[in-house]
Amino acid sequence: MKLVFFGTSNVALPILEALRKEHEIAAVVTTPDVKVGRRQEMEESPVSALAADLGLLTFKPENVKDNREFLGQLKNLCLPSPSPSPDGRGMGPAGVELFVVVAYGKILPMDIISAPKYKTINVHFSVLPKYRGASPIQAALLNGDEQTGTSIFLLDKNVDDGLLLTQEIVNIDPDDNFFTLSDKLARRSANIINQTISDYVSGKITPLPQDEDSVSYCKIVSKADGKVDWNKSATEIYNQFRAFYIWPGIWTTWKGQNLKITECITTELQNGDTTENYRNLDPGTVIADGVVICGNNTKLKINRLQLAGKNEVSITEFLNGYKDFIGSSLNR
Repeated sequence: MKLVFFGTSNVALPILEALRKEHEIAAVVTTPDVKVGRRQEMEESPVSALAADLGLLTFKPENVKDNREFLGQLKNLCLPSPSPSPDGRGMGPAGVELFVVVAYGKILPMDIISAPKYKTINVHFSVLPKYRGASPIQAALLNGDEQTGTSIFLLDKNVDDGLLLTQEIVNIDPDDNFFTLSDKLARRSANIINQTISDYVSGKITPLPQDEDSVSYCKIVSKADGKVDWNKSATEIYNQFRAFYIWPGIWTTWKGQNLKITECITTELQNGDTTENYRNLDPGTVIADGVVICGNNTKLKINRLQLAGKNEVSITEFLNGYKDFIGSSLNR
């Protein structure tokens, strides 16, 4: 079958690789190149880079809504070949019959969704209808979930509410972060995408509606979401670290400067410690070895950190240079 693949981020790569093993990728659609870094050099998306390596036709439209030229290009791909069939009795091979969307980053209008014969399917990294929206992986980690999953469904005009084709559950390990969980979900999705497409187009799958009584949503993550509130428990802050690893990361302020926490872990009370030792200390107070008092009499151990304008260092290196860090208050 001929497909058009829509995707942008790294998480889409294993699925594109799986699709090309069993289908003809007529084109890839991804987001435009962007300027990055101090030199403002142009950088292509991970999907764009892979498509180039594979020699695939690639589109990078700035907008997909009301873009007649782009819509026309897609519809042309969906037309059967004008060359006659080998027996001379009809049209040539079929055109694109399905669009597949994975972490593309733009909402597709219905005229694009409905262009191919079998419409458009989307891979979403949650067990829908839980966590509809832009950040389902981060939401699962932030909330401390022990399980999440992947859903393959038919796109429609509303975000993530289309008919379900298949779902699979994926366990979340205690030390999973956004990077490791994304990789798990992408690879699990890649393992089931081709069979799902086969069963869908052959009629073996009956698309099912989602349970609207169980809907929850997640939002677009911003840099501000990484700011630590030390009144929260250490577990909540650690989950924040897991969710926002690598971007936007978690950060606090110290002496008016941003301080990024690049590695941390919750820590238990040590021998001789009691909650009474710390009950009078405000959340955000740094004690020995870079341990920070958090809400509910809990503690977070900072292992690596980066002060604004400086290199990332271990807590030991940091304390060698900033001895007054111990006893200071963060977010002050």
